[in-house]
Amino acid sequence: MLDNFSYSMPTKIVYGIDKLNDIDTYINRRKTLLITSEGFVKRGLVDRIKSLTNHISGVITEVKSHPEFKDLEITYNKIKEIDFELILAIGGGSVLDAAKFFSVQNENKEYAFVEDIIKGKLPKEGYTLIPMISVATTAGTGSEITPWATIWDMDEKKKYSLHLPDLFAEVSLYDPSMTQSVPKDITVQTGLDTLSHALESIWNKNANPITITYAIKAAKLIMENLVPLSNDLENIEYRDKIMKACMYAGLAFSNTQTAIAHGMSYYITAHKGVDHGIACSFTLPMLIDNVIGTHDFIDEALLEIYGTLSSEPLRKVLKSLEVSTEFKDYGMSEEELQALSASLQNNQRAGNSLVKM
Repeated sequence: MLDNFSYSMPTKIVYGIDKLNDIDTYINRRKTLLITSEGFVKRGLVDRIKSLTNHISGVITEVKSHPEFKDLEITYNKIKEIDFELILAIGGGSVLDAAKFFSVQNENKEYAFVEDIIKGKLPKEGYTLIPMISVATTAGTGSEITPWATIWDMDEKKKYSLHLPDLFAEVSLYDPSMTQSVPKDITVQTGLDTLSHALESIWNKNANPITITYAIKAAKLIMENLVPLSNDLENIEYRDKIMKACMYAGLAFSNTQTAIAHGMSYYITAHKGVDHGIACSFTLPMLIDNVIGTHDFIDEALLEIYGTLSSEPLRKVLKSLEVSTEFKDYGMSEEELQALSASLQNNQRAGNSLVKM
């Protein structure tokens, strides 16, 4: 399965401390809509961006965690009144996902058009995309370098995916100093999300030698640095290594998508309120145990990451991070486990997986 493959990454990657200071170069005189969250306004981010460029034509800050259709509709209709040629999205995964949603337009800039594409009511055609610069402020979701976005309908308790082949950012700017203020819980959650992206792109039917190479680099960096970072949150060297892990994992799963751990996580987040990074990672040791011995390339990758064909090294890391690997500790009853299993039927992410449950 690894002998015939293709790989694509159209996004320009800019990496380094204080690279945000060069943002005007990448804006390149285009009228720019800045999208971020309210928390960054309080920390002076909007003022900082306006000091770095004269091309901000509008600012949107009302992006909530786990963006939902009902909130995005209000903001989408507000954005229609702003004159812009480029989106600058600065934030965590929710901000970046929302910005991708806002970048999709038809001729009349109709919100319903975008929702109908996501929900499969319309074919993925007849749209235009506003170019986007993405600046990740957490090291985990990978949204800054992938062609899809997660949108939630909590009334339905369902996760939807906006996935367009050309929904890549024009530029993805990685500045580890932007993550130094991230608190411990979010640091751990997003770091484990990165680990899930890496491992799931290995036991994946879409895996290829390029994605596996990136995935191994990402997983090793997480295993070596996430626990130390959780105990020393302002350490820029650890922040740098974890952000590189996020980038490498993004370079991997941008071409493979995720697999069964993410497939399970959406039900667990929607029904039990478990944060995404935990929901998609606490099952990883179980999945490692199930996949060992099934494919030579998977065993080789796991050996390079862990030095052994065992889930024990990861279980030790999760224990150090106070993350349980037991479904019962997340309030999952036998009936809910059966519902979780049923939710994986015809689930695209689960269908990517080489792990059999």
